[in-house]
Amino acid sequence: MDGSTTPLAELAAPASLPLSPRRWRMSLRATGMLAILAPIALATVMVSSALLFRDAVQVHLHGLEEAHARFDQLQQVRQHAEQSGGNGVKLLDLDLQLQQAAVQREHQLALTQHYIDGSTVTIASLAWLGITSIGGLALLFFSRLAGDIAAVRARALAILVGDRGRGTPLTRRDELGELAQAVDELAVALGKRERELAEERRHVMHQEKLATIGSMAAGVIREIGNPIAAIDGYARALLEMRAIPHARPPADGSDVRPILRETERLIGITREISRLAAAPAAQWQLASINELVTHTLALLRYEPRLQDVKLVTELDPQLPAVNGYADRLVQMLSNLVINAADAVADCPSHTGRITISTRQLDGGVELRVEDNGSGLTPQVAARAFEPLFTTKPAGRGTGLGLPLCRSIVDAHHGRIGLAALPAGGARAFVWLPLQGTEPLN
Repeated sequence: MDGSTTPLAELAAPASLPLSPRRWRMSLRATGMLAILAPIALATVMVSSALLFRDAVQVHLHGLEEAHARFDQLQQVRQHAEQSGGNGVKLLDLDLQLQQAAVQREHQLALTQHYIDGSTVTIASLAWLGITSIGGLALLFFSRLAGDIAAVRARALAILVGDRGRGTPLTRRDELGELAQAVDELAVALGKRERELAEERRHVMHQEKLATIGSMAAGVIREIGNPIAAIDGYARALLEMRAIPHARPPADGSDVRPILRETERLIGITREISRLAAAPAAQWQLASINELVTHTLALLRYEPRLQDVKLVTELDPQLPAVNGYADRLVQMLSNLVINAADAVADCPSHTGRITISTRQLDGGVELRVEDNGSGLTPQVAARAFEPLFTTKPAGRGTGLGLPLCRSIVDAHHGRIGLAALPAGGARAFVWLPLQGTEPLN
């Protein structure tokens, strides 16, 4: 398979998310500028009102000073006229003028006081109204902003836990609204990529299964070929016997018993193959790792690469079951065993050894596949799980087995790794949790 077609590479590439047509909007920067200009405008109004108030008060105070000056001037004239012995008519006229000046002064004083009080109340009311309006608008704006930011954050957290649908759209026409829309588009695109990746994984798994079946087919054909050849020989012998004149077949049927024995052998082989062909459960359920190891080794019985290899199992009889997909775990174990078989292929005849062991570890189950093959260099161990990377000769490896194993283990929330053994050979280890949760894909 060409690695360039996998969706995994597409996920790493930048994707342009389709956004809705651009509509009229007020950006957060423009809103912030308005929030800054509003207090400036209020301060300008307050300063202008204060200047007008000062000018008007100065006018009223000037009028009040004139009224005081006129009253004082008339009072001085009245005193001078009284001291100079003026006649009564003139004094009476001055008293009348003094009375009018006093009334005018009192009126001007009251008018000035009333204007000062009214202007003060007006300016204070304008200031209170402006500050309250700006504060209310700011409170409303930031409350909605905080709520919408919390909604976008909740949407992002929902995507992290697997939600791939569209969330409730925000009724905003600013950058935050565009961000929320981009998050929704990201969730949809991510869901699509994950479905494509899951389909690609299933395709890779199918290819690996076909490769395993193709390799096993040669062993099965050889296993079936032996009894078929024997049956053919016995049948030809019977034909030759019948060609002899006056020859009679044995009465006890001993001439056909070898054929029946070989056919029984064929029937046994086909029954075993039919039993092994029944795939383990594909649903997420409790699975015994020990049983899966036994099933896998029986499935690989006819694998040619294992015919000259000694298989050793060290299974913990008290091993608890784990949650998982049994068919995927069998595929993973098959790949690890076949990799180990390839590693011991260059060992002298009858010296290749593969050990499969299980044990409880750190609240989970550990599976080990060890071989005494050619070993593992640090450079190969660092790249072993890269797709399409292989050290096997052409035709013996696709470079997809170990990446597929890692994909299966990751889906089960486990860990997988490789290590070189001090005495030579390599070890593949897989750890699976006891209480794993079913993956989304």
